[in-house]
Amino acid sequence: MPAGLGAYRVVLADPAARAFSLAALVARLPISMTGIGIVLLVSLESGSFGRAGLVTGAGTMTAAVSAPLWGRAVDRLGQASVLVTASLVWTVAQGLLVTGVLLGWPFGAVVAAAVGVGLGFSSAGSAVRARWNHRLQGSPLLDTAFAFEAVLDEVVFIVGPVLVTFLATRIHPAVALGVSAALGLVGALALAAQRGTEPPRQPRRTADTVRARIDPGALAPVVVASVALGAIFGGMEVVIVAFATESGVLPWAGAILMAWAVGSLLAGVVAGTLTWRRSPAARFRIGAACLALSLLPLPWLHAPLLLAAVLVVGGMAIAPTMIASVSVTQAAVPHSRLTEALAWSSTGLAGGLAVGAAAMGLLIDRGGSQLGFAGVVGAGVLLTVAALGVRARPVAAP
Repeated sequence: MPAGLGAYRVVLADPAARAFSLAALVARLPISMTGIGIVLLVSLESGSFGRAGLVTGAGTMTAAVSAPLWGRAVDRLGQASVLVTASLVWTVAQGLLVTGVLLGWPFGAVVAAAVGVGLGFSSAGSAVRARWNHRLQGSPLLDTAFAFEAVLDEVVFIVGPVLVTFLATRIHPAVALGVSAALGLVGALALAAQRGTEPPRQPRRTADTVRARIDPGALAPVVVASVALGAIFGGMEVVIVAFATESGVLPWAGAILMAWAVGSLLAGVVAGTLTWRRSPAARFRIGAACLALSLLPLPWLHAPLLLAAVLVVGGMAIAPTMIASVSVTQAAVPHSRLTEALAWSSTGLAGGLAVGAAAMGLLIDRGGSQLGFAGVVGAGVLLTVAALGVRARPVAAP
């Protein structure tokens, strides 16, 4: 296996892989834009972070429930038809959400629109990793490919929050969410159009599919830990907006969130160049503990620049933890069920995002951003405890 950055050069020498990875990058941009965009739209229109958190939570909770169903549909029907269907649902529902907020629809109608947004939420992250797994199955370069996608995830979380905050504060939050919807639709259609790199479909009634079972004992701890991880991410989005509002630097809320992603990106690049001696499960537990420790100072920080600096350092634990999570899942489930298994991890993450956004929004309404940061610290403690249950359990050969 090539050493250092040479592994990235080998992986990216494949033009078809570059094409599907780029399309998935565009399709994933709304993941980092939609949550903060909804928080900005609802909080600025209603003046309540609690309502903003509840609307965001409704969408992400729906995404949590629907992700495994989309994942199973992808494995059985192929990626193209599912990606197109989900992206159309996403686009229409986001238009209804913006319209409802601006026209003052009843709160229940706005929440219903958010449910539609969650129903069509992007599964491009699971889809692109399944393509890499199909293309590099059995190759030591697969970990490098997963690391590369983790780096692109951080690019998403660097570009997305800055872009959506700029559009929301300089033009209007509705414009920001409109751009998010357009990017998600274009990226999903571009990925769906690349039929030649799709993993093969797994029809419902073949003998191989009957034998290919997912071991709940191997996957459940990863999902539970993903819930806690999602609570940190979802809560942080809302708390950063509240902190920036209190500090008089709201246009810079996206840049503060970007600092977190910058640290993660740097660590992700390095992680892809290393040959690991510890198991993915051990790396996940170590990364989760480091991330939780980095959150402890947040309730006592009041200077935006100092907060951004602490987030850069703490962000360095994110990408290695996420890479390890994918590797644990990939090693523990049958190849024919990988997209579904990754979707279950996404379900945990999305469920945590929903709970984190809603809970931190309510805490902020009661005690400001300081209390919100305390809630994020609590989610970090839960992550550390949950990560202890993640163990290496290789899938049994047929």
